Amino acid sequence: IDLILTDPPYNLGKDFENDNLMEEDYIAFLLPILNQFKRIIKPKHSIILFFDSGKKLDLLFKCLLFSGLYIQKAGFLYKPNDCFYAHNRILRTSEIFIVLSSTQVLNHDGEKFIHDVIISNHRKKEKWYHPTAKSKEAVKELILSHSLEFDLIVDCFMGSGTTAVVCKENNRKFIGFEISKKYNDIAVKRLAKLNNSTKTK
Repeated sequence: IDLILTDPPYNLGKDFENDNLMEEDYIAFLLPILNQFKRIIKPKHSIILFFDSGKKLDLLFKCLLFSGLYIQKAGFLYKPNDCFYAHNRILRTSEIFIVLSSTQVLNHDGEKFIHDVIISNHRKKEKWYHPTAKSKEAVKELILSHSLEFDLIVDCFMGSGTTAVVCKENNRKFIGFEISKKYNDIAVKRLAKLNNSTKTK
């Protein structure tokens, strides 16, 4: 796999599978997935995880410590029109993304350089709305900076399919997984619509 880009549950108690677990249960859920990431990613290639920037971050770090993956870089998704979940009187307007690798050295190819703060406008009016969806613009920035055309990209928490759509639009191959039939069906419809629009051009 050339790139893993995914958005796992943050364990914030939302109405998702595996998002309201005891600490030990969450580690038991996420750690085997990280171990599989380490197994399938090419040496020196990127694994990018989105995650909450608040009180649950320690859970992710515990999982990463046990996994043996190397943290290469962290950045922020700045969401100026999504200001929720106050913690210690601070309203959250950002989430983080962490770039990891299975090897100490990260030496990937990409099409562009990006900043470590990406503006991600949250659009709730889209028909394919998912409550934790990342904007296509933000996902595209990360895919273009960490992969090349025809690379194979994995998203194992695909949600409504934004990673898959961006891959199709930018000549990348993808493998996606989604546990919710509702959102899997939405992703399939989005991809079908994209395929149809391409055929008519």
